[in-house]
Amino acid sequence: MLAKRLVLALISFVFGAVVTYGIVFLIGSTPEEYGSTYFFFTALSLACALGIWLDKFMETGILPR
Repeated sequence: MLAKRLVLALISFVFGAVVTYGIVFLIGSTPEEYGSTYFFFTALSLACALGIWLDKFMETGILPR
């Protein structure tokens, strides 16, 4: 179960960072111009959103039913 949770966290964080970088790139900016704090919290929120869905499908039991 711990391995599933670690995989879920890794997938979520990577997804959040990649999608945030893509969004920043699409608006014609760079992560430095966007700001490291904003980049971090945008990536974190996207990672949490994906993590909720992955928790259901991977049946890791992080969130209560």
